[in-house]
Amino acid sequence: MDSTEIKKLAQGPKLSLEQLNIQMQDLKSRGAGILDCIIYAMTNQECDLGDARNIVINSDAWIANKDGFLRQQEEALQEFLEDNPDRIASVQQVFAPDGTQTTVNLKPSD
Repeated sequence: MDSTEIKKLAQGPKLSLEQLNIQMQDLKSRGAGILDCIIYAMTNQECDLGDARNIVINSDAWIANKDGFLRQQEEALQEFLEDNPDRIASVQQVFAPDGTQTTVNLKPSD
């Protein structure tokens, strides 16, 4: 199942959180990964990437993978920041009870 198929499947009616939780289980059982499920949630719920990520990582299907996934994202961000210091205009972090949101603003390309 590729991202185009995931998006097409997600374009049905907007699911309740309970229905979405069931859909995450179904997608996972069909071989979809956590990123595929985030694409599904973002499309079906018409929400931003951060909200979709939170829906998925807190679903019954993916809660056991939450810490590892968040750790992997943090490591990838740190690697990006270390490898691209000349491209970064600013980094902003917002600390909230449901997690830290980091925004990286890049310098305009020449």
